[in-house]
Amino acid sequence: MSCLCLHASPLFDSYIIYRTDSAILFFRNLPKAICLAVPMVTLVYVLVNAAYFIVLTKSEMLSSFAVAVLFSSKTMPLVPWLVPLFVSLSCFGSINGILFTSSRLFEAGAQNGHLPSVLALRHVHKHTPAPALVITGLLAGIMVVLADVNTLIEYMSQVLWFFVALSVIGMLVLRWKQPHVPRPIRVPLVVPITFLVVCLSIVVIGAWAMPWQTAMGLLITLSGIPVYFIGVVWTKPLWMRRFEVSLTKRLQCILLVGE
Repeated sequence: MSCLCLHASPLFDSYIIYRTDSAILFFRNLPKAICLAVPMVTLVYVLVNAAYFIVLTKSEMLSSFAVAVLFSSKTMPLVPWLVPLFVSLSCFGSINGILFTSSRLFEAGAQNGHLPSVLALRHVHKHTPAPALVITGLLAGIMVVLADVNTLIEYMSQVLWFFVALSVIGMLVLRWKQPHVPRPIRVPLVVPITFLVVCLSIVVIGAWAMPWQTAMGLLITLSGIPVYFIGVVWTKPLWMRRFEVSLTKRLQCILLVGE
């Protein structure tokens, strides 16, 4: 249950870190947000899990597909729908964070030349990456229709934590090779090292428990290598470049986007 909370909580997805250039007083507010939000959310999760163990028996928790629904039906028999309602409402925050970060990843990739240039354009009035938001929604819809959500989570989880671990390793290498570079946010080395151990533990335990899902996630990730060579390294023929320019102009008119 704790692992599910860790995967589900938007706090641990560090959404805001993806847009340091858009946040107001980011380097001052981020430590405050972490110090306030993480203990509060952790306390709430601990209290909720403790309430489950107090009210429900072991057999009930193991046999129930939705523990929160069973808990609400026992503690609030007059309004058992209240907990599912709040769970559904809480998903909006996670969806908002995912759309906020995923679209910006497409935008950053387009700015670096790794994706079509139209994905780097923004709405002329709202200044949001409209093409990137559209492609994010389309890809999400396709994946939900073609595959089971639990299967997608199993494929993604190990790869996600593996790349998080690589990011922490990169940060530690930079701290070692470039110790004098100014860093607005600097934490003791014990913090990233501890987090790295946790990430690697999740990857190793997950790979041992779900070897097939881990292998499939790794295979899906490696499939990006030929796509990179075809889409980025390979010099496109003239007709393809003209088609991209024409498509970009049409989408600019339809979505009201520009540089």
